Amino acid sequence: MSPKTPQFNNRTLDRYIVTAKACNIPETIVINKIDLADEDFKYWINLYQKTGHNIITVSATENINIDKLKSLIDKKVSVFWGPSGVGKSSLINTIYPQANLRVGDISDYTTKGRHTTVTAQLIEIEKDTYLIDTPGIREIEPFGVSKIDLGHYFNDIAKYIPDCKFNTCTHEHEPDCAVREAFYKGKISEERYLSYLNMLDSIEEDINYL
Repeated sequence: MSPKTPQFNNRTLDRYIVTAKACNIPETIVINKIDLADEDFKYWINLYQKTGHNIITVSATENINIDKLKSLIDKKVSVFWGPSGVGKSSLINTIYPQANLRVGDISDYTTKGRHTTVTAQLIEIEKDTYLIDTPGIREIEPFGVSKIDLGHYFNDIAKYIPDCKFNTCTHEHEPDCAVREAFYKGKISEERYLSYLNMLDSIEEDINYL
């Protein structure tokens, strides 16, 4: 990707996905600026497609797949969620010019986006079509997810969980863990498994889940 584009972070994306799934919100991964994608970035697109995620690749500047994205959000309430600088407001403006959202630059120093959206806004774009434009988020911690439940929010991990010996398995150190066995056999990618472990480590042990 261009140096003016925020660097892709799969662990941040996984946190978005887990948060959405935990809230029963259907998620679609929207890859903007696809016209700038290099081979490394295409690897990530392929990885998430293989793990069963719905992905739309778009470009606001080149008008790539904008109609496809519009058809996905018409007559719904949708939230655009992601780091600063990835083009959330630009996409909304391209699909619905009447929204006229402020668009900002990428900081040369940090290569992170400037926060042009400072509060979440619920915007009625057309009849029965609502968009929630959110501030760029750099850090996110899923709330209300237990260590035991976390694996169920990873598509490529969840399918092996029923074969674990213990129903309380966290897939980190327990014996006869089908998830770790699948990882060692190359059925779960290293990037996804390490992302899972990183998130697992950040979950508080003492939260009471009602």
